[in-house]
Amino acid sequence: MGFTLSLSACGHFVLCRVSEDVTLDLIRQAALDATAFGDAHGTQGFLFDARGTRNVESIFRNYQFAHEELPTLGVNRAASFAVLIDPDDRSQNFLETAVQNAGFDMRLFTDPDKAAHWLVLRQPRATRMGNGV
Repeated sequence: MGFTLSLSACGHFVLCRVSEDVTLDLIRQAALDATAFGDAHGTQGFLFDARGTRNVESIFRNYQFAHEELPTLGVNRAASFAVLIDPDDRSQNFLETAVQNAGFDMRLFTDPDKAAHWLVLRQPRATRMGNGV
C-alpha cells in the first residue's frame, strides 16, 4: 500500500507514514483513506510523514492532480495537511504550491514538532481545549 495510518498521540490529527516514493496513485489512495480515518476520529488535521521518499511525478501530473482530481475526491477544504519532508527534498515544492492554489490547506515542514503544532492550531478551538492543548 505504501503508507500506514494512525491517530496522533494527542488525538488531534491523523498520522500517515509514507514508505515509498510518492506517486499520484499513492497520494490519491492516502488522501481517501486518511480523510475517512479522520472522519471516523473527528479530525480534519493530517500529518503526512514523507521523509525518506521523493515525489516522482512530473510537474504537469502534480498540477493535474491538484486542480482536476483532488477536488473530486471529497476531501474537505477545511482540512489541513502538513507534509513532513527531508531538509534537502525539493520534489514536493510544486505540489504544495499547486494544492494551495487549488484551495486546499497544505504546508511542507522539515521539523515534526512545528508540523504538529501547526496542525493543532488549525483544529477547531473546542477540540483543542477539550484535549488540553
